Amino acid sequence: MMTIQPKDYNSKKEYWDYQRKVEYNREQVNMMSEKFEGRVYSDLGMLNTDEIKNKLWNKIDPAEYEDPPKDWIPKESKYQLWYEDGKLDVKQLSPGARKVVLRANKDYERTNELGK
Repeated sequence: MMTIQPKDYNSKKEYWDYQRKVEYNREQVNMMSEKFEGRVYSDLGMLNTDEIKNKLWNKIDPAEYEDPPKDWIPKESKYQLWYEDGKLDVKQLSPGARKVVLRANKDYERTNELGK
């Protein structure tokens, strides 16, 4: 399926924004339900992951949908905008970002004294 083209998106912006919002929430439910795989049982045995996805999705009220983050790219190509290629490139989102490494300070006592 093709991505959403600029002309189509601009003419139906509210529609596409809502469709992308629904897809974002569906992806979140799917990711959450995959964590339950092999862990949830009913009276008849282990529940299928698809069953869990459907049960969770059907319980969510559309008024409770969360807005997707600005940098979110849908996995499903039919909900991707024309400039999204399906791959999240961190360098495109924050070109000036640098890698941050946190390390514990071996000299904790001295650090506390300096902070006083």
